[in-house]
Amino acid sequence: MKKISYNLRIGIVGNKDYNKDIFFENLRDFAIDTKISDEFSEFFIIFKQIPIRVKIFLAVDLEEIIKNFDKIEKLDAIILTIDVSDTKSIYQYYKNIIEEFNDTYYFQGISILVGIDTSQIFKKKASKNIRVSRYSLEDMTKYLNLIYCYEIYNKKGDVAEIYKKIFNDFTFRFRYSSQELFEKARLYGETLIREDNIKIKYF
Repeated sequence: MKKISYNLRIGIVGNKDYNKDIFFENLRDFAIDTKISDEFSEFFIIFKQIPIRVKIFLAVDLEEIIKNFDKIEKLDAIILTIDVSDTKSIYQYYKNIIEEFNDTYYFQGISILVGIDTSQIFKKKASKNIRVSRYSLEDMTKYLNLIYCYEIYNKKGDVAEIYKKIFNDFTFRFRYSSQELFEKARLYGETLIREDNIKIKYF
């Protein structure tokens, strides 16, 4: 049987240490195989019987993503993170850099703005009581012409919902771009699930 899987490439922008802690934990829990490196990290998962190789590129800002185009080459999803405990963090993204990113990557994938409550997740004291509001996040999402807006208050359920949105979208695209390859991938996924030495967890 051919080992056919879907390759999904995600860029996550913002504080690398926070984002690695927040976004990698869920994938580690569900992954059959995990490879972590400085350049990128890869997680091999099964989602709705479809094997998916998720490759994640972390960057401090979009300029870093653009600069590393020769290494990354393609992205299927981009996640822009904001620390809701830091009101200045919402101003790190602006239209010109979004447009440059879109042009550089010919980007047609999922774009998501994510407000992260780092003070709650990491149990640290917020510097001020002023926070980035849900309204401000939604307003910024519209201003930057991004598709989705989320908030993260915990590293389990909230992050899983973001991944579900991305994986559902791209398994749908995979299915209708090539029904034959999709079915072969599904059969490979079912074979992996039946193997006694692999314990599959689900989102």
